[in-house]
Amino acid sequence: MNPGERRRLLGLLGFLSFNAVYVGVVMAPVLTQIAGEFNITTGTAGLVVAAYGAPGIVVAVLTGPYSDRFGRKRFLVTGSLIMGLFTLLSAFATSFAVLVAMRIIAGIGGSVIFPNTTATVGDNFSYRDRGSAMGTVIGLNTMAGVIGVPLAGVLAEATSWRVSVGLVGVLSIAAALLLLWKLRPAQTHLSESAIRDMYRSIVTNRSALGAIGSSFLGALYWFTWATYIVVFFENMFRLSEGVASILALTQGLGVLLGSQLGGRLGARIGHKPIVAGSVLLSGTLLLLQTNLGLPLPATAVLNVLLSAVIGARFASNTTLLTEQVPEARGTLLAVSASVTSASIVVGAAVGGLLIDGSGFWALGAFCFVSALLAALVVWIFVREEPIDLEIAPAV
Repeated sequence: MNPGERRRLLGLLGFLSFNAVYVGVVMAPVLTQIAGEFNITTGTAGLVVAAYGAPGIVVAVLTGPYSDRFGRKRFLVTGSLIMGLFTLLSAFATSFAVLVAMRIIAGIGGSVIFPNTTATVGDNFSYRDRGSAMGTVIGLNTMAGVIGVPLAGVLAEATSWRVSVGLVGVLSIAAALLLLWKLRPAQTHLSESAIRDMYRSIVTNRSALGAIGSSFLGALYWFTWATYIVVFFENMFRLSEGVASILALTQGLGVLLGSQLGGRLGARIGHKPIVAGSVLLSGTLLLLQTNLGLPLPATAVLNVLLSAVIGARFASNTTLLTEQVPEARGTLLAVSASVTSASIVVGAAVGGLLIDGSGFWALGAFCFVSALLAALVVWIFVREEPIDLEIAPAV
């Protein structure tokens, strides 16, 4: 695969993951509006976020080995189509129960996108180059937070939440058609191992289990906060939905900057220290942000900083995962996606209970503990081979 083909591949994967992230975050700026329309609390409205993540707990694990055996493209195209169609249908929900049901089915499609996107990058880039490649894809999907969250909030305030959500569904359907037409990943060796053997190679690998456990805890911290960031700015500073959504783009900007730095720095000093240090530092900053009661400008600056630090983790953590069990890469990434989906469900549910019951100080404390545990697990249990022992790029 020549450099031009690799750039095209990264662009397609970035656009796909942009839409998958956008489907997830589009609900954050409209939770208050959904709560008002269906006469429920904001914490209860957060279940639409949990509903999107719930199917991935099972679906990703079941489908992961098949991508190792039959290739990635069919899962990327089908997943995007299902995600887009049922996101569009959710914009026409007649009750909160119907909305949750549509989000669950959309989540079935979304659950196969992330593990197959990262596995495709792992298939086509050497370990040394993989961090920067992951950073590029993550940078593109992070634009969903930079562009998508404020756009969804402003559009919902001007029209309704249904327009914002429906637009995301249309984009995802377009992504599926584009992938079907243009995606030409490099030919890679497809595993002939039995499915049980692929799972056995993971569950008997202490380092792989540690990487998955750390990923769960780090994602739990992040998705708990990301689900309620717009509500945080609305409640703490008495802002409108549109203004709070615009301020929430500080999160996307921070992640965008951090993901580019993290992947490249990890290629120099190792991805393991980046993963451990970034999640711990960002969790500490979030604890301060939710407990110090800083003025709005200082809070916005602090949010950019903590988002940049956690953004550095994203590219490095994904790169670290891709090399734990290379012969079952898609399967391992599917397991990781499964526990990430579980973190979305738990984070949205626990975050809602904490906000409704105690307030944002408790949410910040919960996120800090999760981040601390994530850092400890990756530092103690996860191994990383020296960068100069990288494997050759797939061709």
